[in-house]
Amino acid sequence: MCASPSERAARIAALADDLGGEVDAGLGDGAIAALDPDVARRLVAVAARTWAVATEEGAHPPTGTDITPTEAVVLATTALRAHDLNPFDLALWFSRSTS
Repeated sequence: MCASPSERAARIAALADDLGGEVDAGLGDGAIAALDPDVARRLVAVAARTWAVATEEGAHPPTGTDITPTEAVVLATTALRAHDLNPFDLALWFSRSTS
């Protein structure tokens, strides 16, 4: 039997909470540094797809307590480079933004 959308949403929320705790612990004990980089890539891809939908639904952006400025810039520049985009391309998207 397939889960309903609300059941799936609740499961995803619980998994995100569990994952957040594991990552925070892993940052403290070195497990994240030992993680296969492909795992981090897959996590970013999942998060990006989730965030793209969430923003269309009116989600509030991460705050300074969610990610640091360095983490935000590293993520943004990595994503831009992965798609051969540059700051000018980013400026076009900023002008499209509804924040």
